[in-house]
Amino acid sequence: MAFAPASQSISQRFAPVNAALYAKEVILYLYRGMNSTMYKELEGKLIPKKFGESFSSVPCAGDPHAECGSGIVAGDATINEVIFHQWGQKGFPTSGISTTPNKERARFYALSGGENTEGYIFKLSIENLKNENVSIHKVNALVTNPSIPEDDEHILVAKDFLEIPKSAIVSIEKV
Repeated sequence: MAFAPASQSISQRFAPVNAALYAKEVILYLYRGMNSTMYKELEGKLIPKKFGESFSSVPCAGDPHAECGSGIVAGDATINEVIFHQWGQKGFPTSGISTTPNKERARFYALSGGENTEGYIFKLSIENLKNENVSIHKVNALVTNPSIPEDDEHILVAKDFLEIPKSAIVSIEKV
């Protein structure tokens, strides 16, 4: 095992480790996996389950995500909807669309975890999403206990709570 020279300070010895740990990840694209049945039903569009409704909510007693430690707040708030959207990976209806910066995770969802033999992967440009005023909510940064942290889920919400604009879609790949 190699040791750093004693002449180096602690900060010098750990600088490469800290740089790697705290390097800001630059994400240029997000991916959305969609099975072929849903692709046909939605005519190849990225449409949320709750079409045209605000991406915020007031949690009530009895809501699945209304439990101690979930991170919900009192009143009408976007964070409540972010938590609800990803809660237990149940597919609760919101005006958000799940995406990931990991193309392989998108492939997993496109093929429904191996249940389907074909699906589609949408590649979305972060720059184009921002230009279209699409809100991007990074689940791992906002939620205390994300349902599937390895997805690094980013929830997209169109400014009018409708379809994600086609101009944000760079490509659609059949898998």
